[in-house]
Parts: sequence; structure tokens; C-alpha cells
Amino acid sequence: MSDQTTIEQIETLDDQRAACILARDFAGLEPLIADDLRYVHSSAVLENKTEYLAKLASGHYAYRSFKTLQREMRVMGDVVLVNGDIRIEVEVAGTPKVVNSRYLQVWAKRSAGWQMAAWQSVPMPQA
Repeated sequence: MSDQTTIEQIETLDDQRAACILARDFAGLEPLIADDLRYVHSSAVLENKTEYLAKLASGHYAYRSFKTLQREMRVMGDVVLVNGDIRIEVEVAGTPKVVNSRYLQVWAKRSAGWQMAAWQSVPMPQA
């Protein structure tokens, strides 16, 4: 499989991941997330898969929109590193926020297919 084909697969899966979050389709989201997920929010909060999905399901995080500003993918065998900038509109514990983040996302090819294994983001300074 070519790197371009892999990149297209990851783009599709990441769009699906975002759509599931916005639609609150956690059954659809669950197989896209690796069991050993490490999710570091721009606030430096670290969550594993169970914690992250529980907070989504409880409404602690209520995402309103994702807008990818730019992203670059590097295929490294069964791992894809995604570096990008994103604008996220979210309510966290009922407080609306707009977060502009620079992130590193890791997708890993597992027996279940490609899964997001890590996300780490930092706030971008305002221009």
C-alpha cells in the first residue's frame, strides 16, 4: 500500500472520528480509538480511553465544531504521525471555549485496523 493511500485512509478515519464526536455516536467512535490511548488536552489534562469516552458520554466535553487549519502526515510503516493546527469549539463542564491548538496525533495499525493511539495538543498563541 502506498503512503498516499494510507494518508487518504487516515484522513477518512479522522473525519469519521470527528463526525462521531459531534454526533455523540460513541459506539461508532469506540473502534477508532486504541485501547491504550493517551489523550493530552491543550489544558495538559491526560486521559486514557476509558476516561476520555466517559467524559464525552457524560457531556463533560460537548464538542460543537472542529476546523482543521492545516495538517501534515508522515507514514512510518504501521504508524502515522499527524502534525496540525485545529480550531475547536467545545463546552467543558458547561463553559464554552474556543481552542486553537497545535497537535500531534498518532494513528497505529492494529489487528482491528487503524486506530488513534495518541493526541497531544498545545494552545496556539493569538496572532
